[in-house]
Amino acid sequence: MAGDSTETLVEEEKSSRTTTLSTEEIDKLVLENQGWAESIARSVARAWNMDWRGDGLDGAALEALLFCARRFDPTRGIPFKGYARRRIHEASTEEARKSKSWANSSKGSGENTDEEARKLSIKLLDAFPELRDGYLPGGDDDDMRGSIRTMLVGASISSLKEGVETSTPEDFMDIKKVIEIIASMEAVHQLLLWKTYWEGNSLRTVAEGWETDELNVIREHKVIIEYLTKCFASSKKGVRPKVRPGLRTVAFKVKKESETGPFTQILEDGRGAKHLQRR
Repeated sequence: MAGDSTETLVEEEKSSRTTTLSTEEIDKLVLENQGWAESIARSVARAWNMDWRGDGLDGAALEALLFCARRFDPTRGIPFKGYARRRIHEASTEEARKSKSWANSSKGSGENTDEEARKLSIKLLDAFPELRDGYLPGGDDDDMRGSIRTMLVGASISSLKEGVETSTPEDFMDIKKVIEIIASMEAVHQLLLWKTYWEGNSLRTVAEGWETDELNVIREHKVIIEYLTKCFASSKKGVRPKVRPGLRTVAFKVKKESETGPFTQILEDGRGAKHLQRR
């Protein structure tokens, strides 16, 4: 009880207190009480299950010790430890709180990022099986830029799925802009992107399902990626690509089965509609 009263008195008077100690006396006071201040930091670290040095509690304790030494007035008859204990403990606790929150946040963020990266890598490997053999997709052997551009745009489209399912209404508005670009395209083009990047099919598998030559799908995909690359770079839709002759039969069947593409449907119903209603 006496200790609590002393600390309360100190806190009430500290704003008007000025030190009467010399620089040498302050340094001596700090050195004499450094071990004691560190013991407080260790105690706090044990309570928080942390490393008192590795997590910076020692530095916080010593800073608080120096702060108190510079403001300590021995003429008031209050023991230095009684004056400084509370501030050192609070400084150590605050540092523990910040370190713990940062560690938890970094750990969670890192784990989520790694998991998302693994999932995205699997999708790209499924979409471009040639990657497993060491070949780049989406261009001629000497078109490395085109291949990398293809994978970057593909990764962007693949990541939209997670964004649509987990984003906040505010974040969804940014995702919506990208989806609107894709939704402005022909239904067959939307479906090609959907099957490839959202369902994880390879272009070869898509071609087999549509009963068409694989080259038709590959060429169509290349034109789509080039169009989206320009749109993403300039934020303008531009002139949307037309369906190439090799895929017109498939395009006719797709349009007959559904007048709208899958990305258009996202904007019209389901998750997209819920977000838009909230706005």
